[in-house]
Amino acid sequence: MDSFGTNELRRLMGEQAEPCVSVYLSTHVSGADGQQDPVRLKNLLHQVEDQLAAAWMRAPEARDLLEPARDLAKQTQFWHDRSHGLAMFLAPGTFAAYRLPLSFDELAIVNRRFHLKPLLPMLSSNRRFAILALSQNQVRVWRASTYAIEELVVPNLPANMAEALHYSGADRGSQVHSATNVRLGKEAAVFHGQGGQPETRKEDLAQYFRLVDAAVFPVLREHADPVLLAGVGYLLPIYRQVTRLANLSSQELLGNCDYLTAYQLHQRALPLMEPEFRRQQEEAAAKYRQLAGSPKVSDSIRTIVPAAHDGKIETLFVDLHARQWGLYSPATSRVVLHDHPYRGDEDLLNLAAIETLAHRGAVYTIDRQEAPSGTHAAAVLRYR
Repeated sequence: MDSFGTNELRRLMGEQAEPCVSVYLSTHVSGADGQQDPVRLKNLLHQVEDQLAAAWMRAPEARDLLEPARDLAKQTQFWHDRSHGLAMFLAPGTFAAYRLPLSFDELAIVNRRFHLKPLLPMLSSNRRFAILALSQNQVRVWRASTYAIEELVVPNLPANMAEALHYSGADRGSQVHSATNVRLGKEAAVFHGQGGQPETRKEDLAQYFRLVDAAVFPVLREHADPVLLAGVGYLLPIYRQVTRLANLSSQELLGNCDYLTAYQLHQRALPLMEPEFRRQQEEAAAKYRQLAGSPKVSDSIRTIVPAAHDGKIETLFVDLHARQWGLYSPATSRVVLHDHPYRGDEDLLNLAAIETLAHRGAVYTIDRQEAPSGTHAAAVLRYR
């Protein structure tokens, strides 16, 4: 599986030479049916070549543009490591392919920019969170979503309590012995038991967690996603007392997490975060309904697209399965809507969503019946 996040989104949103080709298909993680995946990709590429030759470039140029994708279809190792879906993007001078844990409807679009809306479930604001795994022996920080988890490298993060407080084998409220830390490949102090003076021990833990918080605070505050604390029960209240983070989840993943893999952490965290996901979306929808009828909200695509382009959307609800074809001119802020796609048209819902994300707005992917306005798109606007 490949990773896809806001950095990859911004690269694909950047200036691209036309035409831009976006290809999506579901793939089989394993089994004999997976042998058909390269064949299905080749069939989609034939459709793309016809679109390119009909309206964008000469047939030989179209074949050259698609050559990297056709080469990939022949690479056995690439298909051996596939996930649930494949997203592929081609433009003159650009080729990118991602094996992702999303099942896609088969889709091939040629346009002036890449069609990125099918990827929104991996980026939507109601499905991202962080995990801060705390123990006296190590601290780990993860960014996660419903579909992926990635460990973060945090500058100046203490490796463990002994290093942070400069212990040298003295007993300061905990029993300590030396052991080899397999993950770090070096000898480290390992803490266990409840021995020593309780007040001294609590003070040391508080000081240790202040140092941890100094390192993680700028990283976790920047993204503003909810942070799930993970660790043994008596440690987490001490961290809560000293942290400056305002976005800690009320949920906690309790237990010794030192030896859990990323996959194990992710699987245990997701059920705990589900109420948080629902709460965030419900609060955002409630704010929209509270402001309904005021100029601070809109369900008109003619208003939403220019606002998204200018970074004026705080929260956007968008129907993942709908499309609104048309044109947008940034120079005049003019939006033209069409019932069917004409050459040069793009999905304006796709444009609104990726522009909102690019300007650090929140995007919630929904079905139309979940929209607070009952339309394909609804936005809470920023007013500066």
